[in-house]
Amino acid sequence: MTPAERRAAARQLVAAQVKPERACLLVGIPRSTWYDRPKPRQDGDFRQRIRELALVHPRRGYRFIHALLVQEGHRVNRKKVRRIWREEHLTVTTRRRQKIRTGASVPMQAEFPDHVWTYDFLFDQTLEGTTLKILTLTDEFTRQSLALRVAESFTSMDVKDVLHEVIAKRGAPGFIRVVLAT
Repeated sequence: MTPAERRAAARQLVAAQVKPERACLLVGIPRSTWYDRPKPRQDGDFRQRIRELALVHPRRGYRFIHALLVQEGHRVNRKKVRRIWREEHLTVTTRRRQKIRTGASVPMQAEFPDHVWTYDFLFDQTLEGTTLKILTLTDEFTRQSLALRVAESFTSMDVKDVLHEVIAKRGAPGFIRVVLAT
C-alpha cells in the first residue's frame, strides 16, 4: 500500500467515528503523516518538456533526457526526472530479437528409421585420472547405436568425419539432433 492509499484508509476510519490517532495506528502510518498534508508538486513544465523530448528521442531513457534538460539550463535532479518518467509511463521497452527460421524444425519424436539421428558426448575417467570423451550416434526410432567413438578430445572435424562415415554406409537422415547436457 502506498502512503496515499494508507492516508485514504485512515480518512475512511475517521469518517466512521474513529479517532485520528487510532486510525493511524490501525492503518500503520505515523500520526505526523495524518496531520502533515503533502504539498502539490509544481512540475507541470518539466512533465511537458520531458514528454516532448521523449517523442523526439523514443529509444532513449530518462538519463539521456536528464542530460538534455541540464544542457538546456534546467536545474533538475535525475531522480526527479526518473520519477516523472515512470509516472508518465515513458519507459523504453526492450526490443525482442526475432528468431531466424532456417527451415523445418526438428520433430519431437522420430516416426520411422533414419528419420532423426541423435549424437551426444559422454565423459568417463581412467584409473590414472585421464578424462575420456565418448561420442555416441543413435537412430532415435530404432534406438540402434550407429557409431561409438572414444578419445581424449574431439574436434568438430572428428564429429564431421564420423557423421560422413555413417552417412556413406546408411544414407542421410531426415534430421540430426544434438543432445546438450544440462
